[in-house]
Amino acid sequence: MPSYSHSKLQTYQQCPQKYKFRYIDEIPPPIRSIELHLGTTVHFALEKLYGRARLGQITSLDDLLKFFRDKWDEGYSPQMRIVRAKTTASTYFDLGRQMLKDYHWTFYPFKQSTTLELEEKFLFPISEGQEIRGIIDRLAKNADGTLEIHDYKTSRRLPDSSQIHNDAQLALYEIAIRHRWPETGGISLIWHYLAFDKEIKITKTAAQLETVKRNTLGLIARIEAATSFPVQVTPLCNWCEYKEICPAMKK
Repeated sequence: MPSYSHSKLQTYQQCPQKYKFRYIDEIPPPIRSIELHLGTTVHFALEKLYGRARLGQITSLDDLLKFFRDKWDEGYSPQMRIVRAKTTASTYFDLGRQMLKDYHWTFYPFKQSTTLELEEKFLFPISEGQEIRGIIDRLAKNADGTLEIHDYKTSRRLPDSSQIHNDAQLALYEIAIRHRWPETGGISLIWHYLAFDKEIKITKTAAQLETVKRNTLGLIARIEAATSFPVQVTPLCNWCEYKEICPAMKK
């Protein structure tokens, strides 16, 4: 049965040619971006922080930053692409440290809710013929029994209200949770924009979730019916890991 993730669907919307490179031709990305490395390493650090919190252990800021440095060095390569002018790998490393400092200061001692799952993979049938898969950064439970779906963003761009409310990612995660636990009550969707030390929280109605599901199925139908995958040139092309082999970039 075909399966789709939010990132897979988003890739098609951004550029069908990129979608073809990655998911049809299955070409491994020739280049890894520094932004991806930053995001991965910060996620590792927050997973460690809450993994220890589940055991009743509080991670000190010094320990968290040391873990971040070790993971950064472990995954870093000088060949990583850096697009932004006047930035270096150290710029991104320092940004990651600041994100973790701010988060540690804001949420210490990390007892606002009880962590149920960390980096949990899920797979659920969105229809009889397609499945949705994903990874929830952190699933937590409040004292009143309501749930929280947390997602950590290291982007240097803060979305506006309409972009948050139209974002399908965490809504699909909520649909997955409600499929697993049909009796679940309230669920909050929470984005942490770490570069801004900002938490954004919303809830979705059943009707809104149904709209997300319907729109997602419509997008999947478009993808599965596609016979051509044109290049969509945007400013994001500079960050694309397939830039060197893209026909539009060779002109």
